[in-house]
Amino acid sequence: MPNTFVISVVATKGGVGKTTLAANIAGLLADLKFKVLAVDADMQPSLSKYYRLEGGPPRTGLAEVISRGGMIQSSDIVKTEIEGLDLLVSNMSDVTQSWLKEREDRFILLKRAMRQPVVRENYDFVVIDTQGAKGELQRAAAMASDLMLSPLNPSMMEYVEFHSGTLGMLESLNVLSDFSSDLRAAPLAVVINGMDRTRSAKMIAEHIRNDFRTDPSVRVLDVVVPDTKAYPDARLANAPVHRTDPPRKDRVTPSAYIVMHELLWELLPNLKGMWADGEPS
Repeated sequence: MPNTFVISVVATKGGVGKTTLAANIAGLLADLKFKVLAVDADMQPSLSKYYRLEGGPPRTGLAEVISRGGMIQSSDIVKTEIEGLDLLVSNMSDVTQSWLKEREDRFILLKRAMRQPVVRENYDFVVIDTQGAKGELQRAAAMASDLMLSPLNPSMMEYVEFHSGTLGMLESLNVLSDFSSDLRAAPLAVVINGMDRTRSAKMIAEHIRNDFRTDPSVRVLDVVVPDTKAYPDARLANAPVHRTDPPRKDRVTPSAYIVMHELLWELLPNLKGMWADGEPS
């Protein structure tokens, strides 16, 4: 694992749960005593508002990092109220996005930022939330990652869009690897997200698993994130869901505490067995 491991949460469709996953993965890593930088690379800055900030809103953010060609400064980063979790807020505008499209190095600007000493020397993990549409920020995040995670809701409409949108975007990016191995998107893991108990959802989830069972470029995780109000409740509390939905012996379904740990362990097997606040009894 490199000095700083970068995870991007990607999907070319909005409303599939990217920000929720990014915020909760970052929060859990911080509670496991890692130093974490969350990066809001969405034009709609939801991650920037997920956790309360210390010291008020920052004066600079992602727009300045992009405008400097990927040069990130410590003053661009703000602390959150979650110990160990810092944030690079999104303050992107249409003007900055249009400017980015004209940059020949637009695909590597975020990668360049993630390789700066202020990141490499201060953080164990970076978690990047991305925009829910095809765009330069989405592509730049894919190129900046060591691992990508894509939430996929178990519906046929979402699955069709995933093929044409997310996978199509990554396929077009990977054409660039013909010119340089440094221009290749990171490996992709897919998590079935917002799973309800209907027969239809179960059938589609199985269909998704079968489709990618022998695909070396896509790994469908065994862990499933259920459709539960624990996640929006945690968002309202400005807290990681593993804190607000702890394990209880009387529960039939696993708590978000268990689900998020198991998701993190499947993404990063070297962390398996690490628990926030100690192993549940």
